[in-house]
Amino acid sequence: MGIQVIVKTGSASEIASVLGTIATDCEIFPIDEANWGVSIPTKLIDAVGEKSIRVALDKLVHFDLWAGSWKMPLQV
Repeated sequence: MGIQVIVKTGSASEIASVLGTIATDCEIFPIDEANWGVSIPTKLIDAVGEKSIRVALDKLVHFDLWAGSWKMPLQV
């Protein structure tokens, strides 16, 4: 199963920068001025590992559609 999230940010470039090289294989689309949808396919998760994707997403304010909750960036 893929990962579907809503990211609270003003631009797709911030999402792409956090996801790095895998961003081109994800679907990133605008929802409104401050929110972007991100769909990460299962085959990409299988190729790079779910943990590495979650670590990247944890740098952004995002709503995990499967978990049904907002996630705030982790503070280090």
